[in-house]
Amino acid sequence: ATVNTPDMEIFDYDNILLLPRKCRVESRSGCDTSVQFGPHRFKLPVVPANMKTVVDEPITAMLAREGYFYVMHRFDLDSLAYARSMRDQGLLVSLSVGVKPADYALVEQLAAEGLGADYLTIDIAHGHADSVQRMIAHIKQQLPETFVIAGNVGTPEAVIDLENWGADATKVGVGPGKVCITRLKTGFGTGGWQLSALKWCARVATKPIVADG
Repeated sequence: ATVNTPDMEIFDYDNILLLPRKCRVESRSGCDTSVQFGPHRFKLPVVPANMKTVVDEPITAMLAREGYFYVMHRFDLDSLAYARSMRDQGLLVSLSVGVKPADYALVEQLAAEGLGADYLTIDIAHGHADSVQRMIAHIKQQLPETFVIAGNVGTPEAVIDLENWGADATKVGVGPGKVCITRLKTGFGTGGWQLSALKWCARVATKPIVADG
C-alpha cells in the first residue's frame, strides 16, 4: 500500500482541548467508559506504561482483578513464573516480549506448559522491523489465540505493515514519554508531535492503536 504524506499539521496534547457539550446524564457514574480490546472488555481505555518503574507484580494483579488492562514489563523478570502466578490467581496474562532468542523461548515455554497468554506486547524501540515480523509469526504459530500488540512505531507505513504481518493492535509513539531517552539518544521519535502521529497513523489503521506516551 502507498501512503501519501502531504503537509500535515504538527501538534501535541498540549495544543488540544475538548469542547464541553450538553450533558444528558445526572452523574458521571452514569457514563460507561469501558472499552472492548481484543477478547476482553476493560473498565477504562487506558493502560499504565509497561515500565519497571511503573508496574510490578502486585500492581498488575490488582489491575487485572479490578477489570483494567495492563501490560507487564519484561526487565529482570521471570515472565514464565509470573504467568504461572497470574493463572493460579485466575487472572489474565499480559506480557511484554522482545525479539531476542530468549523471547522466542518464552513463547514456546508458554505454549508447552499450557499457560498461554491472553495478550503479548512486542515492545522494542523500533517496531517497524523484520525482526518484529518474525516474532509476530512465531507467536501466531505457537499461541494462535493470543492477542498480539506490536510496536513501537510512528508512521502509517509501519501500521500497515504490522497489521499485514498479523498484529492485532499497534503501539504508536517513539520516545514521546517524559523519561524516555530514545529521541535524545537517536534523533528519531514522535516527541513534540505525538498527537499528530496518532492522527496520521489512525487514517490507515483498521485495528486498534495504543497511544504510547
